[in-house]
Amino acid sequence: MGMTEPDKIAVIDVGSNSVRLVVYFGAKRAPLQFFNEKVVCGLGRGLAESGILNPAGRVRALSAIQRFVGIAERMGVKTIHTVATAAVRDAKDGANFCDEVLFETNLRLQVVTGAQEATLSAQGVFFCRPDAAGLVCDVGGSSVELAKIGAGSVDIAQTSELGPLHLQQFEADQTALNKEIKNQLTRLTKSFKPQETLYLIGGTIRSFASLDIARKNYPLSVVNEYTLKIDAFRDLLNWIVTAQDEEIMGFGAVSSDRLKYFPLVAQVMLGLLDKIKPERIVFSSFGIREGVLYDNMPPRFQRRDPLIAACQFFEASDARFAEFGTTLYAWVLPLFGTVSEQRKRLIWAACLLHDVTWKVHPDYRAEISFGYPTRANLVGLDHQERIFLAVALIHRYRNKPNVDKLEELNVLLSDEDKAQAEVLGRAMRLGAMLGGPDVSHMGRLKIVGSKIELLIDKQSEGLMGEMVERRLGSLAKIMGKAALLRVE
Repeated sequence: MGMTEPDKIAVIDVGSNSVRLVVYFGAKRAPLQFFNEKVVCGLGRGLAESGILNPAGRVRALSAIQRFVGIAERMGVKTIHTVATAAVRDAKDGANFCDEVLFETNLRLQVVTGAQEATLSAQGVFFCRPDAAGLVCDVGGSSVELAKIGAGSVDIAQTSELGPLHLQQFEADQTALNKEIKNQLTRLTKSFKPQETLYLIGGTIRSFASLDIARKNYPLSVVNEYTLKIDAFRDLLNWIVTAQDEEIMGFGAVSSDRLKYFPLVAQVMLGLLDKIKPERIVFSSFGIREGVLYDNMPPRFQRRDPLIAACQFFEASDARFAEFGTTLYAWVLPLFGTVSEQRKRLIWAACLLHDVTWKVHPDYRAEISFGYPTRANLVGLDHQERIFLAVALIHRYRNKPNVDKLEELNVLLSDEDKAQAEVLGRAMRLGAMLGGPDVSHMGRLKIVGSKIELLIDKQSEGLMGEMVERRLGSLAKIMGKAALLRVE
C-alpha cells in the first residue's frame, strides 16, 4: 500500500518552561506519538529581569537534550527535528546555549522567530484539520502567538510577550498587570479581524480543557477538538481567576506545575476574547511540534486526509485483509444516497477500521471496536465524528450492543446520526461476511422503493446461506424496508 512507514521521526522542542521529546511513527500524513516525554526546566524563568537563560534551567535543559538524543538513537530514529522558541530566541546567551548543545550532542537547534513560531503552531492545526479556518492562539511559557489560517495557508502570524513567565513580574501589582496585558494584546491583535473560530494550543490551555471536562463530567475525555461556545469558555475563565487552588486540584485534571500559571493565562484569554470576539473555541492537542512535521511534509502528503491516512495505516497493520476496507466502503455507499463529503469520509474511515480488532476475543470485539475511535489517537475528528464512528463499529459486531458509556455518548449525536451509524454498522457486518480475501462474490446492494436488494451472480448463489439472509434482513428492518436476495 505504501502507507506503512517504518522510519521513526522525532521532534525535540526547547520551550521556555520545558524541553520535550516526541517520537512519531506511522503513516507519513498522520504519524502517531510513539514516545513522549518532557522535562520541566524553566529556561525562561527570570528572563524578563535578567535578560539571560535561567542558569539552573540551562543546565537541566542541556542534560535533557543529551538524554533525549540518546533515547532517539536507541529507538532507531532516523531524523530529529528541533525547535527552540521564545526563551532561547530572546536571551542574550541564547546563541551560546545553542553552541553548547551543538558541541555536546551534534544537534543544531532551530531557533525560530516569533512569526515563525506562530506559523508552525498554526500548521499544527493543519496537521489535524487541513480544512481548518479561523484564528490560532498558542500560549507558551514566555510568549503568546496568534495566526490567521484558512484554505490551507497561514495568512498572518504575530507574537507577543504574554506568556506567564513574562507576566509573573507584574503579579504583585494588578494594575500594572492589567496594563501590560492590555498593551500587549493591542499590539498582538491589531492586524486581525474577528473570526468565528479560535483554536487554542499549549499545555496550560489543554489543562483548561481537561478541567472543564472534569467539572462537567463530560462523557468523552479527549481534549483534541473539545469545543465550547464563547459564553461557556468565558464562564470557565472567570471561575479559574477566582477559584482556590484546592478547588481546582480537587477535580484531578490539573498538575501543580500548570496550576501556578492558571490565573495569568485566564486573564490573558479574557482580554483576547474581548479583542477578537470569536463565536466558538476549539482546543487542539496539536501544536508547534506537529507543525514542524507538517512543514517538512511534501505538498502531496499535506493534501492527504489525515483521518483516512491513519485508518489505512491501522488497516494495513491490524486487519486480516489489507485494502478490503475501501472495497467495503464502495459496497455500502449506495445505502446512504446523497450525503456530504464529510459524511463519506466517516463511512470510509469506519470501513477501514471494521476489522482491526479481529484478534480480540469475540466476546469483547464490540467493546474494543467502540473504544478505537473514542480513545485512540486518531486525527481529523471532532467529538461527534468520533462517536459516530464508535457507534457504527459497535453495530458492526452486535445488533443490540451493551457497552459502557454508549448511552452517555449517544446523547451527543443527533437521532439522524445515530440511525445512520447503526445502518453503517449492520451493513459492514453483512459485507464483512461476504467479502474479505475474495470480493468477487459480494454482489451489489441496491435500494429499490421499499426494498433493499442484494444482487448476486449465479456463481455466488451457493455461498448465500441462512446467516447472509438474516443479516440482510436485520439491515433492511432498521431502515424500515423489506429485504430481497436476488440472483442476476
